Amino acid sequence: MGNKKDYILQFICFAALALGCRQQVPDAPKMPENTLIVKGSVRELNIWPEPTNFPEHPGKAEFVSYCGICHSLKYISSQPDFPRKTWEAEVNKMITKFKAPIDSVTGKKIVDYLVAIKSSH
Repeated sequence: MGNKKDYILQFICFAALALGCRQQVPDAPKMPENTLIVKGSVRELNIWPEPTNFPEHPGKAEFVSYCGICHSLKYISSQPDFPRKTWEAEVNKMITKFKAPIDSVTGKKIVDYLVAIKSSH
């Protein structure tokens, strides 16, 4: 049987090995906070874009750029899957009723993207 010093040395080596081998998980980067700064009659508003986890597909850039102007993209992800006709009607409503600055070519790209990622066909 080993002596007390051997057990202590083995424990220290085991503890050092266990601590050295554990996986280090870095902290997730923090998004900057939205800010409102008032300087006399001037107001400076900084609103940072929200991260998007939408799939890559043609039309994603237009979708993110134009749809994100007026509402959160999370709003889209919470919608049920719709057929193409419904997505066309929704995009058209945004253009005609809410005056979204979207031309017909861009609107078609957005509809195609929505159909690709959120369609019930």
